[in-house]
Amino acid sequence: MIALESALPPSPHDPRERELALVEGLREVRIFGGRKFEYFVSRGFWHLQLWHPVAGVSILTPSRLTLGFYEMVLGDTKTRTSDYVRLGIFARRTHAGLVLPNPARLAQLERALVDDVVRTREHRAVAS
Repeated sequence: MIALESALPPSPHDPRERELALVEGLREVRIFGGRKFEYFVSRGFWHLQLWHPVAGVSILTPSRLTLGFYEMVLGDTKTRTSDYVRLGIFARRTHAGLVLPNPARLAQLERALVDDVVRTREHRAVAS
């Protein structure tokens, strides 16, 4: 899974800004680590990036960073929507049949890597 550096999307979709959390098929799930972790979690910007290095497609899950929308970058095209299913339809139509992760699987990832992380951090802040 090698993407040409020139094909990488600009920030905030550049996958080099995040760390690899896991790989699902050809898609990488990326999150911030280190100092960026605390900054993004504490300010409502915490999200996942779904990066498809072969297709050069980046999806950010909803957060304050994306104004609460799913945001996808395909080449020079940026698309935002609140409806993940509609985003999948758009991706298939505009990017030669690209299939996004199953909505139920994405919901699991968001619960485990976003919701639970934020909830745990908030619980620790209250307990301190």
